[in-house]
Amino acid sequence: MIFDEPNPSPSEPSAGSHEPVRRRRRRRRSSSDEGGSSSSRRRRGGESTFREATRLDQLPRHSADANTTAWLVVLVLLVAAVLGFAWYLHQERSAPDKLSGDAPSTLIMPFIDPILAPLETGTDGFSADNLSSVENALRSVRSKVNLDDQEVYATAMTLTQILGEAAADRQRHLARLLKLGSPVIGMAPDPSARTDIGEAEQKHLELAVGISWQRNSVIYRNRVEELWYRLLRLEQGRFREGSAPQSMVPPMPASSTNE
Repeated sequence: MIFDEPNPSPSEPSAGSHEPVRRRRRRRRSSSDEGGSSSSRRRRGGESTFREATRLDQLPRHSADANTTAWLVVLVLLVAAVLGFAWYLHQERSAPDKLSGDAPSTLIMPFIDPILAPLETGTDGFSADNLSSVENALRSVRSKVNLDDQEVYATAMTLTQILGEAAADRQRHLARLLKLGSPVIGMAPDPSARTDIGEAEQKHLELAVGISWQRNSVIYRNRVEELWYRLLRLEQGRFREGSAPQSMVPPMPASSTNE
């Protein structure tokens, strides 16, 4: 009588257990293959990193040194340029010595009242050519002084330009009087003067011309006064004693009224 063994030997697995064993073996093989490939990749990555580091260490360092030197040179040049420009401005704006010669206000003052006076005074007391000569002289001096003192002469030149405009306007009003046949001091009679108007109408037209000039002269005087007092402030302490000190500069001439 044959008896079956109740417990099979572990070394002899049953037929039903063959399939799981095969699967485990395949999994172990695949795991070992994956581990090998990852380790080989790590080895290759380490080798490539080592080669790159070796190449970087072998690169020449003179290019980096040259760039640093170039930047240092540029920086030194910039600093030198800034220092030079600052020194130039200091030299230009410093005025250790007072200016010699007449202050611009003393040259301009004789023209103010005669130009802005009523038309009855004619052309007495001023000359447009002399005013232009003063402006040219101021322009010449301005080109030779530093920046601070250039403002003095620039203001004086603006003042002479306004007076020049006023003189030209005054001349036009005087010419109108001549056209009416009215006598003007300092100007010859106009041969083409009107003779077809009566004395009353002539007086009326003369009065209208005088009022027109009076209105314009007030506008000019306001502009002149503003620049005049600014010029006096700029001249304060700029000129040597005895040439044109501030105490010798007369005040702004009083406005004249048309009688």
